[in-house]
Amino acid sequence: MKYIGPFLRISSINKDSILSELFHLSKESLKHIVLNSKCGIAIPLEDLKDNSFSNNDINIIKEFSPLLCLYKKADSKLIDEYGNLVWNGEKFKKEVNSTSNAFMTLALLELLDYYNSFETICKDKYMYYKLYMSMCKNQLLFYASYLRNAEGVFVDKLDTTETFSENIVFEDKNKKFKFSDQALFMAAYYKYSCYGDKYSEDFKKFSLDILNMFLDFKEDLYTLSLEELNKICFGLNAFYNYSKDENAKLLLLDVCDLLVNKYQNTTFEELKKPIEDKSLLFINLTFINGFMPVIKFQELSDRIFSDLIKLYDENLGIFYYSSDDKKISFSSFDIVLYLMCLLIQCTLKDSKDYQAMLYNIFKYQLVNSGVILSWPEAPNLDDVERYKNFSLKSEDLLEEQYFIMPNISTPENTQYAPIFVKNIDFNKKKECFKQKKVSFYSETNMCIFFMLLYIHKFVKDNED
Repeated sequence: MKYIGPFLRISSINKDSILSELFHLSKESLKHIVLNSKCGIAIPLEDLKDNSFSNNDINIIKEFSPLLCLYKKADSKLIDEYGNLVWNGEKFKKEVNSTSNAFMTLALLELLDYYNSFETICKDKYMYYKLYMSMCKNQLLFYASYLRNAEGVFVDKLDTTETFSENIVFEDKNKKFKFSDQALFMAAYYKYSCYGDKYSEDFKKFSLDILNMFLDFKEDLYTLSLEELNKICFGLNAFYNYSKDENAKLLLLDVCDLLVNKYQNTTFEELKKPIEDKSLLFINLTFINGFMPVIKFQELSDRIFSDLIKLYDENLGIFYYSSDDKKISFSSFDIVLYLMCLLIQCTLKDSKDYQAMLYNIFKYQLVNSGVILSWPEAPNLDDVERYKNFSLKSEDLLEEQYFIMPNISTPENTQYAPIFVKNIDFNKKKECFKQKKVSFYSETNMCIFFMLLYIHKFVKDNED
């Protein structure tokens, strides 16, 4: 009889609780990284202050080290410093990756509406709206000044600033630029402009300048790889979602058409990242079909999803490509994208056919595999986030399963940051996962956190 309780708790997990847990993980892990990790250049406190912050807000902000930009890599193992667990600053790799920084700011922007909803409910929560707005503004101003090359496009940089120097010194890490990064920054600048402050018009104009760059150099996109086109398409999808710009819509359809043709003329063996490529293409096609149904896009979307679910092994509760190798390697991005495809399909098709698959992938391949090193603790019972509609009413109390999984402990207990590792291995003979390197890679994590937040909103909008 002692097993009945845990079994009932586990079996009550459903699509809504999984979505809620992933939102909590993304929101709190992002908060931990951007405010407490010091893994990058911090924003001076005086640059955050303005008339919107109260004295109490300023006192809270003093406890944080808000990031102006994020470094590429760090040690995920937390160290003890004067009784507090902190990131090891000696292990930071001081490269500044454009992709990860664009995703970091986009993720913060995605949380603005959520925290803004606390204005009349909880002032302490609403403070994060003001803080994240100020952070995003400072980050976007910094990116425009420091993350572009002589031609004006965003590129990766190397932080060569001397210790204790007041002047930030960056060098170009790579002369080549990625169109996909430009698309992400375009989306970020436009998204911020929608909130209406003194920077909005300049940011909007800057964003549309990037769009014009895409229109002027559209022919150059034809030479790009399938992987890069897929990422460009995702960035354009986000930009169009924020802007509803007609030129962006036409460009997005052209790029998607090019992407589909390239995909259809690429053999499976030629796909460098088959699960990522297929999953991201499915997500891109789903977004496009949401605002302009195109029959060939819809048909391809259905075929891709059919291909993806064929990878699922019902006995193991995981997905994988058959291989003669003893070990199968998965990226954390593969696992998250596959899970997102299932969440989207369960929402749009309103089908229970994939519920068991969704639960098993979430439990065995995401939670139990070791791909996540720790999980932020659930809100306390007196926290408004613990209740439906933030009501604080006892009948609206959400169970812990809407925030955490008991299989993964908190950062305080594990002494590891709440992050995704880059890759894990699955041993087919032993039927178990094994972690590989447990370092923090900013591009992997920022991309995942933004994807989870963005698709959380997409699912919620399509449930209403």
